[in-house]
Amino acid sequence: MKNYESRFEQTGNLFEWQFIGEVDTANREYQKELRRLQEAAAKKGGIKGHIPYGEAMELARKFQPFDPTHPNKPFARDIRISLLDLMINKKLITDGEEDQDRVKFYTAVKTPLDTFHSVDAFIEFKDLDNKKYLTTFDLTLNPRKKEHRSDIIVTELPDPNLDEDRLRYLATIEDYAQKALGVIEMRMAHEENKGKNY
Repeated sequence: MKNYESRFEQTGNLFEWQFIGEVDTANREYQKELRRLQEAAAKKGGIKGHIPYGEAMELARKFQPFDPTHPNKPFARDIRISLLDLMINKKLITDGEEDQDRVKFYTAVKTPLDTFHSVDAFIEFKDLDNKKYLTTFDLTLNPRKKEHRSDIIVTELPDPNLDEDRLRYLATIEDYAQKALGVIEMRMAHEENKGKNY
């Protein structure tokens, strides 16, 4: 039987908002930048309203509802912390705060990155050479979702506010953090091997 003390609902947009937040798309500055990008894309012959992937990512990055180094939503905060622990153990970063600030979590909910490119959130890791490595996420309540463009699909998450779900929630976060690290390491290896003759 469901414990109704839970503060987390399990419906599509609410699921995303509760776990990773959303960009304030009603913000006047956001709307102005969105229109500018849409007009520029249209002049290049793009689909009306569509924004290319890289520009959509920059738009989401620019209008975050929280500090990407200290996100205040459960999944955003907890996966970043778990990923930091894994990266410290692998010596990709140190346990100093300045070094940890090279790992950032961004929400893209309600932005063109979400609506056109199916990316609800992304983690960015900047190496010591200032190269950026991304892991993208698509949060969904549809367990049968097959098509996705994000690196990692996040399906139903246990409620972090319920004592009986807390350990399961933390284990789930650890699993997603391991997957995120795998994507980052794969991209780093690819970058390192670029241009090498074998």
